[in-house]
Amino acid sequence: MKHLVNGVETELNASGAEITRLPDRLLVKSKDGQHTAGVVRRGDEVLVSYKGQSYSISRVKAGKGGANAAESGDLRAPMPGMIVEVLVAAGDTVKKGQKLMILEAMKMQQPISSPFDGTVDRIGPAKGTQVSDGEFLVHVLEIVEK
Repeated sequence: MKHLVNGVETELNASGAEITRLPDRLLVKSKDGQHTAGVVRRGDEVLVSYKGQSYSISRVKAGKGGANAAESGDLRAPMPGMIVEVLVAAGDTVKKGQKLMILEAMKMQQPISSPFDGTVDRIGPAKGTQVSDGEFLVHVLEIVEK
């Protein structure tokens, strides 16, 4: 099943890892050893912290025209935090999965990535700005081939 991982459509699989669900976290056993992943559910979204990286995971919704970031290009803060890097400017051409800005929350960095190939239309907060959950960050216009 396809999911959005940090705004990018991805097919999730365990890749040979054994994952055990615990009440407040996941236990991941793989050839690299045993690690835990912090998990927080927020509505239809799951926030995962694993090996120093943060991931926002949600299901891909069918059809166009929804409020989903991958459909609209309107990217919002997945959680409260501070913008620590803005990597693009309005007018920049970006590729699907390209990091646009970095949000730091709970001492973890959350990349905000382009959901598709496109052009950065506008950018909200500047570096050093504290943002709240759901606050507008950046808008990407999709490049549509004819």
